[in-house]
Amino acid sequence: MPRWLNLVLAVPLLYAGFVQSFWGNDPYLGWAITAIAGGIIADPIFHYAQRLGISKSRRQGVVIFLFFLIMWVSLGVGELPEKTEMMLDRFPEPWITGI
Repeated sequence: MPRWLNLVLAVPLLYAGFVQSFWGNDPYLGWAITAIAGGIIADPIFHYAQRLGISKSRRQGVVIFLFFLIMWVSLGVGELPEKTEMMLDRFPEPWITGI
């Protein structure tokens, strides 16, 4: 997968992970999203998949599927728009309600 595509997919995930981590009620979701985004940027998944003999097109399909799944979870279950509004209102101060 081209490096630019990894970055295009990972940057929105990093943003979603950051917002989910510090605003709202589920920081663990944010940490998981950030870890997955870091994995997409660092490419360890692709290295192991290549050693297992999984084709390049299948690896790309898995990453794109993960991207859409995580964004769907962030927007729906994670209420990303509401948490973004909380972040804009209270930026320097995190507001974690679930711990």
